[in-house]
Amino acid sequence: MTNVTMMCLTTKQKFDVEDPPVIVLNNGRYAYRCKCPWEGKNGKELYAFKFCSSAAFEAQKKQEENA
Repeated sequence: MTNVTMMCLTTKQKFDVEDPPVIVLNNGRYAYRCKCPWEGKNGKELYAFKFCSSAAFEAQKKQEENA
C-alpha cells in the first residue's frame, strides 16, 4: 500500500490518497491521478496529478493481474 500526498492546484490544499491509480500521459510519462475531495465552481470535479516512476505503473499492472 502506497500513501501519496497530492495537491489540488485549484484550491492549493494538500490531501493524502492511498494507492492512487497510475496513468500514462500523452508525453509518455507516468502520473498518479485522483479526484480532489473539493469541488470547483458550479460543482465541477477537480483532479490532482503527481508524476511517478515507471516502477509504480508496473506495480499497479501486477496488482491488477493478481486481482
